[in-house]
Amino acid sequence: MADADPIPSDPLAWRPQIARPSRRARPVTDPVIEPLWRGIHVLVHVEGGRAPDEPARCRLLDAHGEDVSEEEPEVTRAIAGALRAGDAVVDGYLTDQATRPGTSVSMLPVGRRSGNIIMGHRMDADIAPPVDDGEPRPVAFVAVDLLRVDGQDLLDVPLLERKRILDSLIEAGDLVRVSPYTRPPVDAWMRSWRAAGFEGVMLKASNSRYRPGSQTEEWTVSLASPERR
Repeated sequence: MADADPIPSDPLAWRPQIARPSRRARPVTDPVIEPLWRGIHVLVHVEGGRAPDEPARCRLLDAHGEDVSEEEPEVTRAIAGALRAGDAVVDGYLTDQATRPGTSVSMLPVGRRSGNIIMGHRMDADIAPPVDDGEPRPVAFVAVDLLRVDGQDLLDVPLLERKRILDSLIEAGDLVRVSPYTRPPVDAWMRSWRAAGFEGVMLKASNSRYRPGSQTEEWTVSLASPERR
């Protein structure tokens, strides 16, 4: 990533990093692969209460810096209670994809093992097609990256390590999830994700750093072709 703008010292001025647009997916070295989430891309800022009995404060800022915390007040409160940290900045999505019947994107922390395991999370191997009955679904927050924790910036920490730390910090529930992710080969998981209604996957270099507000060549989007969905 060349000629990057200086990183703002105030985390509230940070904006999500995104993949650089391209007509075709670029090769990514040693990728981490996660579902391509659809929804409002936000950075979550959580600060612990100043007194032991004071609840944590949580703000959700979208890609334009607009505060969208009050759009999903229950989710905002759930995030504040789900983080095991004094303060944190978390990258993620406000989306109903994680709560749609049939997607079964369950987030149960497990060790790194073979079988029906996606790097830190267990997913059902056979995912039924999502049920679309026209009814609105609850929105949940799905975390994909961790940028800061307990006053320490993690922007220069490799992505895979940031994800491992993120796994240990969030107590997942109905309204707060951590995105599953895997490493190659991923054919079986891509079929499951397509069946669950995801339009593609995001490939991110496992060693990639995070530069708020920038576009990076180290991340790329791979869309599922219509004939394969």
